[in-house]
Order: sequence, then structure tokens, then C-alpha cells
Amino acid sequence: MTRRIAVILVQHGQWQDTVACLQSLVFAVSAGDARVIVVDNASPDDSLEQVTRWIDGAGVDTPRPVHDTVAAHWWPLAGASGASWALLPESWREASEPAPWTLCARTVNDGFAAGMNHGIRIALDDPKVDGIWLLNNDAVVDGGAVAAIRQALADAPPRVGQFGTTVCYYDRPTIVQSVGWCEWNAWLATSRRVHDGASLNQPLTREVREPGYIYGASWVLRPAALRDVGLLSEDGFLYGEELDWTRRAAGRWEPRLIADATVWHHEGATVGAGARRIAQRSELADLCGISARLRLTRRFFPGRLPTVYLSLLGAIVNRLRRGDLRRAAVVARLIMGGGLPAPRPEPAADHSPSDTP
Repeated sequence: MTRRIAVILVQHGQWQDTVACLQSLVFAVSAGDARVIVVDNASPDDSLEQVTRWIDGAGVDTPRPVHDTVAAHWWPLAGASGASWALLPESWREASEPAPWTLCARTVNDGFAAGMNHGIRIALDDPKVDGIWLLNNDAVVDGGAVAAIRQALADAPPRVGQFGTTVCYYDRPTIVQSVGWCEWNAWLATSRRVHDGASLNQPLTREVREPGYIYGASWVLRPAALRDVGLLSEDGFLYGEELDWTRRAAGRWEPRLIADATVWHHEGATVGAGARRIAQRSELADLCGISARLRLTRRFFPGRLPTVYLSLLGAIVNRLRRGDLRRAAVVARLIMGGGLPAPRPEPAADHSPSDTP
């Protein structure tokens, strides 16, 4: 039986990013090496319609990227080359032969993990899938990435349950965002992307150091590992899913990094997050990040709670210095509640889950 990778994207608006990502996957899908599952988390606009227009080969208007390195992988937008596709309702039931392109229309935006889990369940129901690639919809894929992932799955011992890829900046395509791994500072509940800012052309180590996790902008999982460990935690609206899953998998499933699978990522374009200063982050990204830090520490590193609480008291002081009394009060409530209830957006708010807290 021919095996393939299931690529899962979650969108809530931002269809221009989604179709660019999908265009970069057309060759792999046409070759039978991958199938794509797009989960629409109740987009407040016509994003679902625009994606179906792209699949059918209708013209969609989205600007060409500045850098030829990235443009070569998705420009011009030509659609899915007449491939079959299916639009599934929220209570999905796939046909005996799943379509190469599957769209899932959800009626609620309840977070990145919930949307991804919806797609994961569909992928796990496909007996031909031997790898599940969770990919940010604001990423563009190198033409050889799917083949490199399939090879890595075949070559790695069965105990390797998750893989990271090389992720570079969309607007600086030779600059690394992460080699696929993020290190976790349990004393402060903060993370660091390994080799962030390095040149793709310099020697890069791809050593997995614990505690840490696969960078979620491009995260590959074995179906067997998902069935054993379980799906992503839906405790928060966004952030922390990768570390939570990795800690649950520790001692049973190992991580590995794939050097020759590359994607280019916008980094927090839809949530106002990323590597920018906290003062410039959106309120949703700021508060969800703090919530995740507390939840993860209480669950997996309880002995580090005193130092994490001290660092978050400093976060309150910083917001007070900026005159942001309301956000400082919300942070205080999160600290007292141990990160729960996790912040949730207004119905029209957008999100992108991949940036670390």
C-alpha cells in the first residue's frame, strides 16, 4: 500500500497565507506523497470560499513575495491542477478513499489545538498515512520537504515519534528561525529557538537538548505516537501545545530533527506575536503566553514555580510602568489562577499558534 504524509493546516481568516502554503504543496500531493487537510476555524470572512476557489483553479489575488527564493515555490497561484477535493462538515465522515485535498468547515474558533486535533482525527482515520505534518498556514514549503520527511520517517527507528524541520524567515529566506527545536528554561518558563538568526549557509548543530520541544510551525508526528500519547492539549487557546505533548511523550517517544526539509515562516503574522518586544505584542498573544507558562510549570516543573512566579511579578511591574493597568490586572489574575482560565479572543479575533511564549 502506498504511504503518504497528511499535512494539516488551521486557518481563521488569512486565506492569502493559506493558498500560498497550499500552492507550495501541489507537487507533493500530485505525486501521491501527501494529502492536505485544511481546518477552517470559523473564519469571520470568506477565507473558506477563497481556498475552494484556489483549489478549482480560479484566480485569487494575493501579492507576490519580494524574494525569489520563496516566490519560486508558490508563485503564480495556479490551484490544485484539477485534483479532487472534499468539503467536510464539522461532524465529518470521510469516504472510503479520502480526497487529496480536504477542507473542514468548523463552526467555532476554539483555538489552535482544537483545530489541529480535528484535522489529526481525520488523518488518523486514513490507513495510508504514516506521518502527520502540523504546519502553520503562514508557511511556504520547499519542494523537496515532503520527500525529506518521508525519508526521515523510513530511516528513523520506530521509537522516534516526532520530527522538526528547518524553519527560515519568510522575508529573510537564508536566515534561520529555528533548526526545528526550542530549548525550555524551566526556571523562568521561557523558551529559545535554537539557532534563531543564524545563516542557513553556516554550520548548524541539530542537537536535541532537554527540556525542550519541536518548533510547532513545522511539526511532524508518527500516528503511532499520537495514538499512544494522545492529541494536543486544548487547555489554552494557543501556546504551549508542543512542550505539553513532548513532556507527556518523554521516555516513550524520541524527537529528531530533519536538516534537509525547509519551510519559510511569516512568524506570528496573524496574532501580533513573534520575536517582537512584549510592548508591541497583541494582548491575546501576551496573555496566552503567560497563561501557558504557568500551566506548563504547574504540570511538568512544579519545583520551579517560585522562580516563575517571581519572573511574572516582574511582568506585572513592566506593564504598570507602561501605564497598562488593565493588562497588569489580567496578568495578576492569571498568576492567582495558575494560568486558568486561559484567555480567549473575541469572536472576530485572529490567531497564529506557532510562536513560543
